[in-house]
Amino acid sequence: MTQSIEQIWQKGFLDNNSLVAPKINDLYNKKSQNIIDKLKRMFVINIHAITVGAVIILAALTYQGAPILGGFLFVLFILLVVIGKKQLKILEKLDKNVSSYHYIKAFDTWLKEVMTQYIKIYTYLYPAAFIAVMIRLRISEDGERVINGLVNSFPNHFLIAGTPWFVLITLSVVTGLLAYFAGPIYRADMYTAYGRSVNKLGEIIADMEELRK
Repeated sequence: MTQSIEQIWQKGFLDNNSLVAPKINDLYNKKSQNIIDKLKRMFVINIHAITVGAVIILAALTYQGAPILGGFLFVLFILLVVIGKKQLKILEKLDKNVSSYHYIKAFDTWLKEVMTQYIKIYTYLYPAAFIAVMIRLRISEDGERVINGLVNSFPNHFLIAGTPWFVLITLSVVTGLLAYFAGPIYRADMYTAYGRSVNKLGEIIADMEELRK
């Protein structure tokens, strides 16, 4: 009986004595290495972009008369850079002498751990950055005018540190939402940049696992 393409493919992948096996193994070695190299390159570019962005924010806000806010945001972004570089060192320690399948599985595990760690960080980073920006706006001349306008419009509402209570409640709700949705926000941002490559990684792993059955 004529074998199906899937059967021939699987036999070639699993049978070391088959002439087809080296070709299939080499194909997957190249595909997996290419996608890993691409993701790693994108990760490094992202670290450089964050570094440049942090410097620009610091310089711009300092020029605008808000050096403390600029310094605070700079520290937050540099924290991401430091963590990213530590994760790259972990990646470099992955054993490249194992099979292509085990190496790409190890890379996939590393990538998921990186995402989990960043989600935890962004749970605090988003709210911290938002609060810092709001404090800066509150003490600015424009912010003072807005608050004075609200106080005049709602004279019967009590103030907390010179700010109407409903403004503080609104800011607290927004801060809480940023913390709560930090994961989805980060995943959306991450998949905007890495989505196609991450999906391709998953497809390669799925194909390898199917062939290993």
